[in-house]
Amino acid sequence: MTKMASTKSASFALDASRCLICSAKALNMCGSLEPEELSRLSQIARCESFGNGEALFHEGDPAKTVYNITDGAIRLSTSLKNGRRQVVGFLFTGDFIGFSDRESFPWTGEAVRGAKVCRFSRADLARITTEFPKVEHRLLEMATADIASAQDHIVMLGQGSAAEKVSAFLLALSRKSAKRGGIENPVHLPMTREDIADYLGLAFETVSRCFTRLENEGLIAIESTRVVRIKDFEALADFSDDE
Repeated sequence: MTKMASTKSASFALDASRCLICSAKALNMCGSLEPEELSRLSQIARCESFGNGEALFHEGDPAKTVYNITDGAIRLSTSLKNGRRQVVGFLFTGDFIGFSDRESFPWTGEAVRGAKVCRFSRADLARITTEFPKVEHRLLEMATADIASAQDHIVMLGQGSAAEKVSAFLLALSRKSAKRGGIENPVHLPMTREDIADYLGLAFETVSRCFTRLENEGLIAIESTRVVRIKDFEALADFSDDE
Protein backbone atom coordinates (compact mmCIF):
# COMPACT_ATOMS: atom_id res chain seq x y z
CA MET A 1 0.00 0.00 0.00
CA THR A 2 1.46 3.35 -1.00
CA LYS A 3 1.81 6.30 1.31
CA MET A 4 -0.29 9.39 0.92
CA ALA A 5 1.49 12.54 -0.20
CA SER A 6 1.99 15.28 2.37
CA THR A 7 -0.55 18.08 2.48
CA LYS A 8 0.24 20.82 -0.03
CA SER A 9 0.57 24.34 1.32
CA ALA A 10 -1.21 25.68 -1.78
CA SER A 11 -2.88 24.39 -4.93
CA PHE A 12 -4.69 26.44 -7.54
CA ALA A 13 -5.60 26.43 -11.21
CA LEU A 14 -3.11 27.97 -13.60
CA ASP A 15 -3.92 30.76 -16.03
CA ALA A 16 -2.10 32.06 -19.08
CA SER A 17 -1.19 35.38 -17.46
CA ARG A 18 0.83 33.55 -14.81
CA CYS A 19 2.63 31.59 -17.53
CA LEU A 20 3.65 34.78 -19.32
CA ILE A 21 5.29 36.29 -16.22
CA CYS A 22 6.74 33.02 -14.84
CA SER A 23 10.44 33.55 -14.05
CA ALA A 24 11.16 29.90 -14.84
CA LYS A 25 9.56 29.95 -18.30
CA ALA A 26 12.85 30.29 -20.18
CA LEU A 27 14.26 27.23 -18.38
CA ASN A 28 11.39 24.80 -18.68
CA MET A 29 9.31 23.20 -21.41
CA CYS A 30 7.20 26.35 -21.84
CA GLY A 31 10.06 28.52 -23.07
CA SER A 32 9.52 27.94 -26.79
CA LEU A 33 5.73 28.35 -26.78
CA GLU A 34 3.76 31.27 -28.16
CA PRO A 35 1.18 33.03 -25.93
CA GLU A 36 -1.74 31.11 -27.45
CA GLU A 37 0.10 27.84 -26.92
CA LEU A 38 0.83 28.78 -23.31
CA SER A 39 -2.83 29.48 -22.86
CA ARG A 40 -3.67 25.98 -24.08
CA LEU A 41 -1.06 24.45 -21.76
CA SER A 42 -2.34 26.43 -18.77
CA GLN A 43 -5.75 24.80 -19.19
CA ILE A 44 -4.39 21.40 -18.16
CA ALA A 45 -2.09 22.55 -15.34
CA ARG A 46 -2.36 23.30 -11.64
CA CYS A 47 0.15 25.23 -9.54
CA GLU A 48 1.18 23.67 -6.24
CA SER A 49 3.46 24.76 -3.41
CA PHE A 50 5.22 22.38 -1.03
CA GLY A 51 6.87 23.15 2.28
CA ASN A 52 10.23 21.87 3.45
CA GLY A 53 10.23 18.05 3.38
CA GLU A 54 6.73 17.72 1.94
CA ALA A 55 6.34 14.97 -0.63
CA LEU A 56 5.06 15.45 -4.16
CA PHE A 57 4.86 11.66 -4.48
CA HIS A 58 6.19 8.54 -2.79
CA GLU A 59 8.08 5.60 -4.15
CA GLY A 60 5.56 3.14 -5.58
CA ASP A 61 2.79 5.69 -6.15
CA PRO A 62 1.09 5.41 -9.57
CA ALA A 63 2.97 7.63 -12.02
CA LYS A 64 -0.06 9.38 -13.47
CA THR A 65 1.20 12.91 -12.83
CA VAL A 66 4.18 14.92 -14.05
CA TYR A 67 5.68 18.04 -12.50
CA ASN A 68 7.49 21.07 -13.85
CA ILE A 69 9.55 22.82 -11.15
CA THR A 70 9.02 26.58 -11.23
CA ASP A 71 10.87 27.46 -8.02
CA GLY A 72 12.99 25.73 -5.39
CA ALA A 73 14.48 22.25 -5.39
CA ILE A 74 13.28 18.65 -5.21
CA ARG A 75 15.16 15.72 -3.65
CA LEU A 76 14.68 12.29 -5.24
CA SER A 77 15.38 9.28 -3.02
CA THR A 78 14.77 5.58 -2.70
CA SER A 79 14.78 3.16 0.22
CA LEU A 80 17.45 0.47 0.16
CA LYS A 81 16.93 -3.08 1.39
CA ASN A 82 18.98 -2.36 4.52
CA GLY A 83 16.60 0.46 5.41
CA ARG A 84 18.96 3.27 4.46
CA ARG A 85 17.99 6.12 2.21
CA GLN A 86 19.80 6.69 -1.09
CA VAL A 87 19.38 10.13 -2.63
CA VAL A 88 19.47 9.63 -6.39
CA GLY A 89 19.23 13.24 -7.54
CA PHE A 90 18.41 16.87 -6.95
CA LEU A 91 16.19 18.80 -9.34
CA PHE A 92 15.93 22.56 -9.59
CA THR A 93 13.91 25.32 -11.22
CA GLY A 94 13.16 24.37 -14.81
CA ASP A 95 13.59 20.63 -14.30
CA PHE A 96 10.82 18.16 -15.09
CA ILE A 97 9.74 15.02 -13.21
CA GLY A 98 7.73 11.99 -14.23
CA PHE A 99 7.35 12.05 -18.01
CA SER A 100 8.21 8.41 -18.75
CA ASP A 101 6.56 5.07 -19.45
CA ARG A 102 6.90 3.84 -15.85
CA GLU A 103 3.70 2.68 -14.20
CA SER A 104 4.84 3.86 -10.77
CA PHE A 105 7.37 6.29 -9.35
CA PRO A 106 10.70 4.53 -8.63
CA TRP A 107 11.62 7.13 -6.01
CA THR A 108 10.15 9.58 -3.53
CA GLY A 109 10.18 13.27 -4.49
CA GLU A 110 10.32 15.79 -1.64
CA ALA A 111 10.68 19.56 -1.54
CA VAL A 112 13.99 20.87 -0.26
CA ARG A 113 13.31 24.02 1.79
CA GLY A 114 10.11 24.48 -0.18
CA ALA A 115 9.26 24.29 -3.88
CA LYS A 116 6.66 25.35 -6.41
CA VAL A 117 5.58 23.22 -9.35
CA CYS A 118 3.13 23.06 -12.22
CA ARG A 119 1.35 19.70 -12.12
CA PHE A 120 -0.02 17.97 -15.21
CA SER A 121 -1.86 14.75 -15.84
CA ARG A 122 0.53 12.56 -17.82
CA ALA A 123 -2.29 11.66 -20.24
CA ASP A 124 -3.16 15.33 -20.80
CA LEU A 125 0.48 16.27 -21.39
CA ALA A 126 0.90 13.41 -23.85
CA ARG A 127 -1.96 14.85 -25.88
CA ILE A 128 -0.38 18.30 -25.77
CA THR A 129 2.88 16.97 -27.20
CA THR A 130 1.04 15.75 -30.28
CA GLU A 131 -0.73 19.10 -30.59
CA PHE A 132 2.45 21.15 -30.09
CA PRO A 133 5.61 19.39 -31.38
CA LYS A 134 7.74 22.10 -29.75
CA VAL A 135 6.73 20.76 -26.34
CA GLU A 136 7.81 17.25 -27.28
CA HIS A 137 11.12 18.56 -28.60
CA ARG A 138 11.75 20.48 -25.39
CA LEU A 139 10.93 17.45 -23.26
CA LEU A 140 13.46 15.41 -25.23
CA GLU A 141 16.07 18.08 -24.56
CA MET A 142 15.27 17.95 -20.86
CA ALA A 143 15.48 14.14 -20.87
CA THR A 144 18.97 14.44 -22.37
CA ALA A 145 19.94 16.81 -19.55
CA ASP A 146 18.63 14.25 -17.04
CA ILE A 147 20.92 11.62 -18.55
CA ALA A 148 23.86 13.99 -18.24
CA SER A 149 23.04 14.57 -14.56
CA ALA A 150 22.87 10.82 -13.98
CA GLN A 151 26.29 10.46 -15.59
CA ASP A 152 27.66 13.18 -13.31
CA HIS A 153 26.34 11.22 -10.33
CA ILE A 154 28.12 8.07 -11.51
CA VAL A 155 31.36 10.04 -11.90
CA MET A 156 31.02 11.43 -8.36
CA LEU A 157 30.43 7.99 -6.86
CA GLY A 158 33.52 6.74 -8.72
CA GLN A 159 35.84 9.34 -7.21
CA GLY A 160 38.67 7.90 -5.14
CA SER A 161 38.01 9.58 -1.80
CA ALA A 162 35.26 11.29 0.12
CA ALA A 163 36.85 14.73 -0.34
CA GLU A 164 37.09 14.16 -4.09
CA LYS A 165 33.41 13.22 -4.18
CA VAL A 166 32.46 16.42 -2.38
CA SER A 167 34.70 18.45 -4.72
CA ALA A 168 33.02 16.92 -7.78
CA PHE A 169 29.59 17.59 -6.28
CA LEU A 170 30.28 21.29 -5.74
CA LEU A 171 31.67 21.68 -9.26
CA ALA A 172 28.65 19.89 -10.77
CA LEU A 173 26.23 22.23 -8.97
CA SER A 174 28.22 25.23 -10.14
CA ARG A 175 28.16 24.04 -13.78
CA LYS A 176 24.44 23.32 -13.67
CA SER A 177 23.65 26.76 -12.32
CA ALA A 178 25.80 28.43 -14.98
CA LYS A 179 24.17 26.43 -17.79
CA ARG A 180 20.78 27.68 -16.65
CA GLY A 181 21.87 31.30 -16.67
CA GLY A 182 22.35 31.41 -12.92
CA ILE A 183 25.31 32.25 -10.71
CA GLU A 184 28.34 30.02 -11.10
CA ASN A 185 29.91 31.14 -7.83
CA PRO A 186 29.15 31.06 -4.95
CA VAL A 187 27.44 27.67 -5.02
CA HIS A 188 24.05 27.58 -3.32
CA LEU A 189 23.20 24.40 -1.43
CA PRO A 190 19.48 24.13 -0.63
CA MET A 191 20.04 20.55 0.51
CA THR A 192 21.42 19.54 3.93
CA ARG A 193 24.77 17.90 4.60
CA GLU A 194 22.81 14.69 5.33
CA ASP A 195 21.21 14.92 1.88
CA ILE A 196 24.65 15.32 0.30
CA ALA A 197 25.95 12.35 2.29
CA ASP A 198 23.08 10.13 1.10
CA TYR A 199 23.67 11.30 -2.48
CA LEU A 200 27.40 10.54 -2.42
CA GLY A 201 27.16 7.34 -0.38
CA LEU A 202 29.01 8.82 2.58
CA ALA A 203 28.38 9.34 6.29
CA PHE A 204 27.11 12.71 7.47
CA GLU A 205 30.18 13.24 9.65
CA THR A 206 32.46 12.45 6.71
CA VAL A 207 30.82 15.08 4.52
CA SER A 208 31.16 17.70 7.25
CA ARG A 209 34.86 16.88 7.66
CA CYS A 210 35.37 17.10 3.89
CA PHE A 211 33.89 20.60 3.72
CA THR A 212 36.16 21.67 6.57
CA ARG A 213 39.19 20.11 4.93
CA LEU A 214 38.54 21.73 1.55
CA GLU A 215 38.22 25.08 3.31
CA ASN A 216 41.45 24.51 5.23
CA GLU A 217 43.14 23.67 1.93
CA GLY A 218 42.10 27.07 0.62
CA LEU A 219 39.91 25.62 -2.14
CA ILE A 220 36.53 26.84 -0.84
CA ALA A 221 35.13 29.32 1.63
CA ILE A 222 32.08 28.25 3.63
CA GLU A 223 30.02 31.43 3.79
CA SER A 224 27.07 29.69 5.45
CA THR A 225 25.58 26.21 5.70
CA ARG A 226 23.78 26.96 2.40
CA VAL A 227 26.46 28.91 0.51
CA VAL A 228 29.97 27.80 -0.48
CA ARG A 229 32.33 29.97 -2.52
CA ILE A 230 34.82 28.17 -4.74
CA LYS A 231 38.16 30.00 -4.40
CA ASP A 232 40.08 28.04 -7.02
CA PHE A 233 38.11 26.13 -9.66
CA GLU A 234 41.13 24.53 -11.28
CA ALA A 235 42.65 23.37 -8.01
CA LEU A 236 39.30 22.01 -6.81
CA ALA A 237 38.88 20.06 -10.05
CA ASP A 238 42.41 18.68 -9.76
CA PHE A 239 42.14 17.94 -6.03
CA SER A 240 43.48 14.49 -5.19
CA ASP A 241 43.42 12.93 -1.74
CA ASP A 242 46.72 11.13 -1.35
CA GLU A 243 46.20 10.24 2.29
